[in-house]
Amino acid sequence: MKIIAALPAYNEEIAIGSIVLRARKHVEKVIVVDDGSSDATSKVAELAGAEVVRHETNMGKGAALRDAFQRAIELNADVLVILDADGQHNPDEIPRLVAPIQKGEADVVIGSRFLEGKHSVPKYRRIGQEVLTFMTNLIAKTKITDSQSGFRAFSKKATESLEFKEVGISIESQMLHSASNSKLRIKEVPISCEYDVIKGSKLNPFHHGFSVVNAILRIAGERRPLLFFCVPGFVLVCIGMFFGIRVVSIFKDAGAFAIGTAVVTLLFVIVGVLSIFTGIMLHTITGVLRKSYWR
Repeated sequence: MKIIAALPAYNEEIAIGSIVLRARKHVEKVIVVDDGSSDATSKVAELAGAEVVRHETNMGKGAALRDAFQRAIELNADVLVILDADGQHNPDEIPRLVAPIQKGEADVVIGSRFLEGKHSVPKYRRIGQEVLTFMTNLIAKTKITDSQSGFRAFSKKATESLEFKEVGISIESQMLHSASNSKLRIKEVPISCEYDVIKGSKLNPFHHGFSVVNAILRIAGERRPLLFFCVPGFVLVCIGMFFGIRVVSIFKDAGAFAIGTAVVTLLFVIVGVLSIFTGIMLHTITGVLRKSYWR
């Protein structure tokens, strides 16, 4: 099978050379997508034997992966392996990720840091990743232990099927959602991970988390509008009715009209009704679009 590896990279001149050299032992070709680096990432990668696709400006990890997938399709690769360029992932574990695809057991293989329970991820980051994985599994209808892992392998079917709507750091969750929609077989294998190998993550973990949550909620709104809009809307209407009962109760007992509570009642009821209406409309529109698509 023709196996290639791709590394999205941004200012990784220190680690990129060794990662490329070690990856080349297990694949036919290594592609480095230099996402607008201001250092010597591209030069070092080329010296190590990688093909470099360079962005003039920083466009985000999703954009880098989109170009990597496009290049894999152009090269007619049977398997595409994605790994980070900062040294977190061990290139010698590439055969472990590729094996399920070679055996015909999976279309997407995710290297999980948590499958065997041993990892070096700081606790505060682990908690955040648990939340993101739970939300991703809920929306994508998967049972993944590490939804944010950047060490993945894709079959030819997967590289040709996956859609890239996200361009930022929420791409890992969006890819799982797309894989689930495309009915691709997803499998996890355990991997090791050296966390913050060089100088610490370049991404603020809170910014990363909020970006991923925002993308997941957007996907939820598109895929499951009744759950995303109608359920919260119903809850808001119920809360509004509770406050409304309080207004009536106060008026009966004291003969006074609680203006503040009444305003809160109207606010909750109006927002709740609008949310329910939005969910029903989006559900109807989504149903019509799906029927039109399959005709």
